[in-house]
Amino acid sequence: MNPNAAPIAEMREIVSKEGIGALWKGVGPAMVRAAALTASQLATYDETKLILVKRTSLEEGFHLHLCSSMVAGVVSTLITAPMDMIKTRLMLQQGSEDSRIYRNGFHCGYKVVRKEGPMALYKGGFAIFARLGPQTMITFILCEKLRALAGLHTM
Repeated sequence: MNPNAAPIAEMREIVSKEGIGALWKGVGPAMVRAAALTASQLATYDETKLILVKRTSLEEGFHLHLCSSMVAGVVSTLITAPMDMIKTRLMLQQGSEDSRIYRNGFHCGYKVVRKEGPMALYKGGFAIFARLGPQTMITFILCEKLRALAGLHTM
């Protein structure tokens, strides 16, 4: 978190103060978040695309891909924002095992909801969508374009 520090010096300081395990703070929630993000993006994109083709006048093409990927971006943000908040809080807490506020991701989520309310899990949600929304749209639109260039059939 110190913008003026050298990365190696920061690593040494973290290891000396908190132990080698401190370098992996938040890795569990980060892995869960990555899996939930990918699953929610892919499933939501495919299902939205099928629903839009069935229930609207949209046909295979850019507008269908744009709408489907936008919905996928919103849904994946709603699913992953709480995990991002928990991961960030776990990574930022300092100290030994005894002085830490949160024991693990579930404990962090529980304490946040009890103390700050359920909406606290979505702190920073707009910023997450500002990054994740465009990334999701670009990824799926590009994927569909590459699929077409490779001659692969769409759903």
